[in-house]
Amino acid sequence: MKTRFLTILTLLVFSSSFGQFAFNNIEFKLKEPPESAYRIIQTEKGRLKKILEFNSDNKIIFDYRETEIPPFFKWKEPHRFIYANEYDKDGKVVKRYDFNSNAGLSIYSYEYGQNPLSKTLFTQKYPKPKDFKQNTNAYAFISKFKDFEQLKNSKEVEKIISSPKLKGYTEILNIEYKPVEKKEYNKMYRDTIVTYFQYNSNGDEIFKKEVSLSNNETKREVRSVFEKNSEITEIKNFRNDKITSVYRFTNSKNPDRNTKTEYSERKGVLNIRHYQYDQDNYLIKVSVYETEFKENLIVPITSDLQKTSEMIYEYNKNGLLKKERMTDYKNNKKDIRTYKYQIEIIE
Repeated sequence: MKTRFLTILTLLVFSSSFGQFAFNNIEFKLKEPPESAYRIIQTEKGRLKKILEFNSDNKIIFDYRETEIPPFFKWKEPHRFIYANEYDKDGKVVKRYDFNSNAGLSIYSYEYGQNPLSKTLFTQKYPKPKDFKQNTNAYAFISKFKDFEQLKNSKEVEKIISSPKLKGYTEILNIEYKPVEKKEYNKMYRDTIVTYFQYNSNGDEIFKKEVSLSNNETKREVRSVFEKNSEITEIKNFRNDKITSVYRFTNSKNPDRNTKTEYSERKGVLNIRHYQYDQDNYLIKVSVYETEFKENLIVPITSDLQKTSEMIYEYNKNGLLKKERMTDYKNNKKDIRTYKYQIEIIE
């Protein structure tokens, strides 16, 4: 399951005291998953943190999360998220539930067409309460949903499905169901934006270009170069056909050592994240470094670099995150969090 932008952004805000990391952000991966549908319940110090429900194909159909409250909000209950998926017989997502206890409740439907292959997004939303106030965690009641069937059969979902169905973007797909063209209205540009995609022979996205439909101006270009064990990406933003900013980052893998390193440059500072994995491909350590950017994205990790933070992960016998240790070298802070689990088989 790919990282979701809203979730990541929120988690980063919550973990501001340890700015480099989001706690409890390791996805569940059982070493020996059951052949039937199952549910994993995670707690920390006796408090519920996550519920993930999988179908018999080991696909996530229900994802419930509770996170810390941002320090600038005075909420009495945790910030909660629910993501749920429905699939067709080919394993494609046809409906996605996106419930946020602060931002609202939405259901996204995907309709697939033929000749050409296409995917169209439709959105339906739960109506805002009359006394709704922004950033009040107004939908904290979603804590009552603890499994997929309960969510799907709720009065809230019934109300959303009866609401108007708003058409969003349309994607033209290739035979692997990857987009080659996408049209959507972008609020930031206040225009319909057409995005064009290109892939290499391995199916990797190597180029993406966003163009304004009203004046044919380029808004953004994303170009990636794939080599044997590395990927270099460059993002260019435009205004009036002139480049306004350039952002570059790269991933470099070392399969022999079970490591991966990410490099990104911003405002003259090179940020380096070094990932270490065990023999079962479980992440066990992430070390973060900073140094002055000297026109080279990929640099060796030596004692000359400033280590800013480090996270160490431990797993239980089932392959679930048991403990994570954070050290923030910049602010001289440490934190340790431990988790317990309950695994339920769904008949």
